[in-house]
Amino acid sequence: MTAQGVSHPQFKSETGAPVSDDRKHAPFHFDQGMIVVGILAFLTVMGVAAGMARLLIGLGGTTSLTDSTSWGIWIGFDFALIAFSGAAFTMAAVVHVFHLHQFQPVLRPALLAGFLGYTAVLVLLLLDLGRPDRFYNFLLYWNLHSPLFEICCCVLLYTTVLVLEVAPDFLAKFGWMKVRRFVLWLMAPVTVLGVTLSTLHQSTLGTLYLNMPHRVSLLWWTPMLPILFFTSAVMAGLSMAIVAYRTAARIHNAPEESKVIQGLLVGIGGVSLFYLVVRIGALVSNGELMRLDWMSTRTWLATIEIALGALIPAIICLTPAWRRRSALQWVAPLLVLAGVLMNRFNATLAAQTAPVAGNAYIPSMMEWMSTIGILSMAVLAWYICVRWLVRFDGHEATH
Repeated sequence: MTAQGVSHPQFKSETGAPVSDDRKHAPFHFDQGMIVVGILAFLTVMGVAAGMARLLIGLGGTTSLTDSTSWGIWIGFDFALIAFSGAAFTMAAVVHVFHLHQFQPVLRPALLAGFLGYTAVLVLLLLDLGRPDRFYNFLLYWNLHSPLFEICCCVLLYTTVLVLEVAPDFLAKFGWMKVRRFVLWLMAPVTVLGVTLSTLHQSTLGTLYLNMPHRVSLLWWTPMLPILFFTSAVMAGLSMAIVAYRTAARIHNAPEESKVIQGLLVGIGGVSLFYLVVRIGALVSNGELMRLDWMSTRTWLATIEIALGALIPAIICLTPAWRRRSALQWVAPLLVLAGVLMNRFNATLAAQTAPVAGNAYIPSMMEWMSTIGILSMAVLAWYICVRWLVRFDGHEATH
């Protein structure tokens, strides 16, 4: 959808020339974008209704969670979204910490995706709490020995960092240039703080499972879990950054910078290879590689997860001829994201000790509706910001 007189954000071509947008003087009309917005808006409203019902009725009346199965799809998607939102800290580190400014065009869509991903995480967590009205209690009653306390603090602080990182685009949109200059002046220390906080809580998510050596299958439990969780978050973050950048380019009918995409794919390939070494090494160390039971569902889940999310993407990304193909530039990052999603759900649900017979966890319709609604809300907000509000022109303004 476009409206007369509304200016649109511009991408730069590989030569540095701005890409023209003939749509900005077009009359108001429906297009594919309006269909996307309509579908996402409907799913968001559905999710809001389901979420309100959960808050009013309670966990028992709206979910399939029990005392024996206290983690469900909300936690699975939370852990996956935190990894996907690694797009923000990985690209901030690449551009601002390592000063690889050729990847600047990817930064703005990645930061926005990270911010909205963490927003969705916080909403899902609110639904999952037994007493959502006391969500702030961890700030009042510190448990310094709990990994979950560190995760809560880091997620809260890092979400604040993300607000500052995406603020310059919105401040420029509303003409608050003095405030924008101040925020840009703070960007270097803010970025370092954000990368530090991300490193802490991405790895500590794996530390949570270290407390459950007798509950989690050895196909997933290992003392290397903090390293594996952090490494997979880097993989997922770089992959989400590519998906966000390429999607934003298509929203504006703008050319992509192929060298930028290929450079990120090389990074994904290297990180995936490291992840494979650690993951398989952990299986060898646990003795699980020699005891694989191919009649077990867990064995197949672990095998598909590793092959889908690391092995195949590593082969694609580290093969020059393959990573130059546009279709495979979609396939590789999407496979990584699917593999990380599967890993988080496997560790949260499939790897856990089987519940008492007759109490198998099957998510309720209310759980699915609220989850789909929250995810749709995040995608809808990202789409609206990319198309109408935020300028992604491949460089960081400093004035």
